[in-house]
Amino acid sequence: MQMERKQGSELAMFLALAFLLQSLRLLIPMMPGPVNMFLIGSLLNMVMALAIWRTRTRWAAIIGVLLPIGAFFQGQLPVAPMIPVVATGNAVFTLAAFVLGPRRRAYFAPLLKAAVLFIGTQLILRMLDLPAPMANVLTFMMSWPQIVTGCIGIFLSRILLKRLPQ
Repeated sequence: MQMERKQGSELAMFLALAFLLQSLRLLIPMMPGPVNMFLIGSLLNMVMALAIWRTRTRWAAIIGVLLPIGAFFQGQLPVAPMIPVVATGNAVFTLAAFVLGPRRRAYFAPLLKAAVLFIGTQLILRMLDLPAPMANVLTFMMSWPQIVTGCIGIFLSRILLKRLPQ
């Protein structure tokens, strides 16, 4: 019971941290788009990996599932059908990080996430008749930058995991 309470408290803290970091784009509105995507994306991936490694519960994946809802309301996801795509990509990333553990092999998790996001985005784009510029931006956002931000997030979380008290 005590362990479950501790896990729940840590999960709540990580969820609050994720929403706070996601809101940086609102607090610093002059941040250029690519900086916004790479900085905030890396920090959010860090929180997702750190949450699952610290709590050792698959429930940490809920953080990644909730984040695209906030992104949609902040205008970062231009179409609502992208919410489940990003939620699935984040859940795959978090659960893969859980299975792979905080070792070097965890760098495989961003590849899985990028594949899910890219394929899911292509499916959504086939269903919707979005203007070419918006479709191009979505395709770019859900491709190789996800690998970069995921790897940076894994790197940062591995460093922090060693420094945080047990």
